[in-house]
Amino acid sequence: MLKKLLTFIFITLSFSHAEVFAAEVSKLDEADIVVTSRADSARSSALKEALASVFLKNSGSPSVVMNPMVKAQIDNPEALLIQYGYSQVNEDLIFKASFDHQGVINILRQANLPVWGAQRPLTLLWVTMAENNDTVILSDSSQTPLRMDFATESSNKGIPVLLPLMDLDDLMAVTPTDVKGMFVNPVNIASSRYQADYFAMVDIDESLGKVRFQLALYNKSHTGVMLQPIIMQQGEAVDVTAATKRIVTLLADYYISQYAIASSGNNLQTSVSFTGVSSMKQIVDIEKYLKQLSAVKDVAVSQLSKETITYKLDLFSSVEDLQRLLSIDTRLAKIDAMGDANSYLTPQSNGNASLIYEWKNQ
Repeated sequence: MLKKLLTFIFITLSFSHAEVFAAEVSKLDEADIVVTSRADSARSSALKEALASVFLKNSGSPSVVMNPMVKAQIDNPEALLIQYGYSQVNEDLIFKASFDHQGVINILRQANLPVWGAQRPLTLLWVTMAENNDTVILSDSSQTPLRMDFATESSNKGIPVLLPLMDLDDLMAVTPTDVKGMFVNPVNIASSRYQADYFAMVDIDESLGKVRFQLALYNKSHTGVMLQPIIMQQGEAVDVTAATKRIVTLLADYYISQYAIASSGNNLQTSVSFTGVSSMKQIVDIEKYLKQLSAVKDVAVSQLSKETITYKLDLFSSVEDLQRLLSIDTRLAKIDAMGDANSYLTPQSNGNASLIYEWKNQ
């Protein structure tokens, strides 16, 4: 099935163990739809489904497609269509469409709906599963249907995820009992080797004709003896695929609440400075990066001196929303005016927070 092929490609890319935290989700303006034929009626229906999928990926909330302004655009997908085509993968005929990304964002903004940018937090998943009458932890190299279910749902929701290697280091550090019992300390320690923003423990249990699941999500940046879950949820589902869909939806709902930014309707501004800037390429990269943040409305250089560049930003929302987005990019280290890393600056007297970061070369 093409759906399986596409999601395997996504999971191969996102389940990498590179030195990155936040992952940049690509193809937010594209969608692939399985169709039965190349007939005009099938193409028309697939175009609408594809555009609805693109709106969903760029906002995060399933209810976005019910908004009257968005729904009217979905009923007229050709207005945003860039190109479309067909491909054959195994027995599936695939309709692929790409749309005007900025046009999609503009409609979401006009409808006062949240926009979720391409930079999204990376989540490490510790998942227990039944295998050959035993319980094991799902690994990065697994070829099981459960791995593909997580790949499909994470791709559909636009949530980058990572699975542990389950090499000797992981096997010595974490047992299936730790995950099933939601014992956070060993999992927290084992998660430190992985460059992810969050880690989650997931147990999926099939017994007596029922599928039960548990989920506990933690922020890796929170330290201390009493590490508390951000999400602690359990439930039942008709099958494993449905359980996986519910688990990923719970993760998506949390991340949307934190990182999908709706316009406040106010004229908010702040200034952000970056140190360690020594080339024109860095300046271009920083400006490109700022413009794609969902909290940023407009960007303008206000000062350039030595290895520091300062931008004036017009914001859709609060400075706190901007800070959350900046905090998940490892190219940035937050510093104060005296050069102490990870410290917040005092807001200026006019109410605009002045922020300063070190821009790291990667």
